[in-house]
Amino acid sequence: MRNLILALTVLISTTSFAQSINTKSVALEGYDLVGYFTKNQAIQGSDKLSVEVDGIHYYFSSVENQKLFKENPTKYMPECGGFCATAVATSNAKFPVDPETFKITEGKLYLFYNGPYKGANFNGKDPWVKDEKALIKKANDNWKTLKNS
Repeated sequence: MRNLILALTVLISTTSFAQSINTKSVALEGYDLVGYFTKNQAIQGSDKLSVEVDGIHYYFSSVENQKLFKENPTKYMPECGGFCATAVATSNAKFPVDPETFKITEGKLYLFYNGPYKGANFNGKDPWVKDEKALIKKANDNWKTLKNS
């Protein structure tokens, strides 16, 4: 765990911070939030099926998913503001995610960084699943103050 924290700290300090929202304020690179729950898949949404919440555009892959989101947006919103849950838990930091690297636990969506680090691939989901219960608690505690920074 100590090596994981060190690796994430170095990774975070050497990478520019970019929320999972692009310059057009599209959440999660346009992936359909509802699809994570209904199909347990990362499904690309369409800009033709968009809903705006607090200035952020959420895309959906179907009219049905768009409707479900409109009925209860908070049900589908990712934990940790859509940032890497492992980074929030272990480094108290906001870090971008790969929208295709996710886990749903107890009806909540957690997203993770998955990409290059020192010439190798680092998947933030791997350490998460090894100690999920403790990391969820730590992420929730850290997010209380981190979300406003």
